[in-house]
Amino acid sequence: MKRIFFLFWLVLLCTMADQAAFGLNGQEVVGRMQKRFQGLKTLSASFMKRHYWKLMDQTHEIKGRLFVQRPHQFRLDTKAQTVVTDGKTAWNYAPANGQVLVSDYEDVKNDKGYEKLLFDLILLGGYSDNYVPQYVGEEKVKRKTCHLVELASKQKDTYIYQIRLWVDKKMWLVRRVEYRNIHDDVTTFELSDLKVDKQLKADRFRFHIPKGVELVDLR
Repeated sequence: MKRIFFLFWLVLLCTMADQAAFGLNGQEVVGRMQKRFQGLKTLSASFMKRHYWKLMDQTHEIKGRLFVQRPHQFRLDTKAQTVVTDGKTAWNYAPANGQVLVSDYEDVKNDKGYEKLLFDLILLGGYSDNYVPQYVGEEKVKRKTCHLVELASKQKDTYIYQIRLWVDKKMWLVRRVEYRNIHDDVTTFELSDLKVDKQLKADRFRFHIPKGVELVDLR
């Protein structure tokens, strides 16, 4: 009888725990994630970027590294592109073009490129001003349990109409982010080797132009 009573309470407690976990709403997850980001000084990670082009039914993958230092410093490195800002100047280097574009940081604030969206996500901690978050449930990303939140655009004509965030349940940091545009192309960044509040060299957030590369100054 005692054993049956114990099993009853065990099942009840597990049920209550599940209900508590799924009692979260999207706004709460985004809010806790934002609070976590706001408390960070630096963040670095490796990432895999996947872009699915629906029209051609093709997927392109590329690996890279990113570094963030609040409030406005960011660096993203891949073989195809380097994007850097020190909070005043922004550099965008594409080796295949042999050019580096230089802009004022203020001029690129409204850039809707995926790299800039990732940058904004990490610095701002979400897109709740422009999207409505909805809690989906729990999913694992590389064995890490995450809260999955879908964000739907508040405006019908928004180019990126849906964003999905996988937020680490323990760290409250993004493990994966997925952007879906009006053509149903899907771009995903999956982060790994996350490190927070490690000292980063100031020089990392400036770009040194390689010899033979054309400078295109847009300032």
